[in-house]
Amino acid sequence: MSDTATDRESSAAESDDGWTVVVGVKQVPDSDEVGIDPDTGRLDRANAPAVLNAPDRDALEAALSIRDAVGGTVTAVTMGPPTATDVLEEAVAMGCDDAALVTDRAFAGSDTWPTSYALAEAVDHLGADVAVCGEETTDSSTGQVPPGIAAHNGWAQLTYVEDVDPLPEEGRLAARRDVEGGHERIAADLPVVVAVAYGEFEPRPAGLHRKLYAETDFEPLELTADDLGIDADDVGMDASPTQVGGMETVDPVDREKETVETPAELLDALSDEGVIAR
Repeated sequence: MSDTATDRESSAAESDDGWTVVVGVKQVPDSDEVGIDPDTGRLDRANAPAVLNAPDRDALEAALSIRDAVGGTVTAVTMGPPTATDVLEEAVAMGCDDAALVTDRAFAGSDTWPTSYALAEAVDHLGADVAVCGEETTDSSTGQVPPGIAAHNGWAQLTYVEDVDPLPEEGRLAARRDVEGGHERIAADLPVVVAVAYGEFEPRPAGLHRKLYAETDFEPLELTADDLGIDADDVGMDASPTQVGGMETVDPVDREKETVETPAELLDALSDEGVIAR
């Protein structure tokens, strides 16, 4: 038996004494270098380096903090091609106990609907008590996948979460979440999907021994559509309702600028332009 398999079985045994937390991560093109294919309207990822989605670092920290509080295991999961294992190695280096790659040609071209369906099956397959995600990904910014996972599985969901407070004696997870004009504290029964607000959790640094393990010894679990009991007709581009109707590049418009010295001059200028009535 390989060291990776032994570690995986050990982590599974430990989960009996705590919660099983699954955290979603995604490999995305570097937003500073990505472009749009004018013919398809889709992201042109070919020339942009792949990186870990920034909001997922907050999700990783939230997931690890839950394990710190109640014990158990944290498993990172991503859906993508075989090269997406780089983000799983990064998650393991940060402290995740295990990681799984959801990969199959059938998933190619999936929009948020089949993606959330496949991930819902994956987190259920992994026995998650809590599924944690970043609030959105930088390559699409829809914020639809975490609620989609909850909807497909019929689980509770906590969105825009700024802090988590596990309540193991009640089998619930409490959280502070951002709402318009303030925040609220709310609790949900397990299993639950948590969408973490970007910038609210400070990711812990990866230790040297974890980095070495992730880069040299770790091998993620691979899950295909067949492993998850997913019909190929229910995922992929043909099962994706999102379509790009068209796109065009808009030329920038020069803006007139006027500098004023006092608030009174600003009021006069706004009044002259009809922005305010005096």
